[in-house]
Formats: sequence, C-alpha cells, structure tokens
Amino acid sequence: MAQELAFAAPRTEEMTKTGVGVGVGFATGVVQGVVAKFAPQFGALAKYLTWGSLLVTPLVGVGGSLFTRGMVSDAFLGVAAGSSGVLGYSIPGLFEVGIAQKQLTAEQRAALAAGGGVKQLKAGAAFAPQRQQALAKSSLEF
Repeated sequence: MAQELAFAAPRTEEMTKTGVGVGVGFATGVVQGVVAKFAPQFGALAKYLTWGSLLVTPLVGVGGSLFTRGMVSDAFLGVAAGSSGVLGYSIPGLFEVGIAQKQLTAEQRAALAAGGGVKQLKAGAAFAPQRQQALAKSSLEF
C-alpha cells in the first residue's frame, strides 16, 4: 500500500524525538572532535584513540537505537547520526595523514632539510595562542 505525503504540525512526541536526537548528536560530535583534537598528545595511543572513537561510536549508536525503546532509542539514534557525521568529515584527512604513510623521496627529504631554521610551534592547548598568531600573521601577508 502506498504512503501518502502530508504536512502537519508536529506532535509533542515528534518534537521530543527530534530535540533529543539533535542534542545528543551535537554532544557526540563535540566529544569526538575533542578526542580527535587531543589524541595526538597521547603518542603511540593516538591512532587507536582516534580510529577507535570514530569507528566504535557509530556502532554503539546503531546498536543502542535498535535494541532500546523510547527516548533512550532516540538518544542512541542521535549518537549514531552525530558520530557518523564526524566520521564522514574526518576520514579524508585521516587517510592523508595517518594510514598510508609513505617513505619520503630524496626530493622531499631535501626540502625538509632545507627548512631546518624554521621555528616549529609546539602542540597542545598551552601553545594555541602562538599558533593562532602565526596563522593570523600569515593570512595578512600579501
């Protein structure tokens, strides 16, 4: 039997479902963004933290939404949606940087060696103002 398409004012149940899903999806995205941002500071665990959170969180969200009911199911659906969005956004950059690390060619090694006098800014929250100043300075140069 065919479904009809109709527009109507949303009921309280539908508004609650949408609000819970969007709120939890947003919170999930923020938490995953923080994990991805600070994972490099954990050294050898960085790859496992980043990929683990990006791959496991959508699975937990889907599993939770399928095997629960009510608002808990809506919350897990938000987890699945938010973390899937973060995963889709993150994968291209992670493939560039992390997975397929190639050996450097002779030209690339020479280019890196030539920049030996370049000041490197440290990672971490304590050095964020210096990095932002460097970015602002480089964007203002013509």
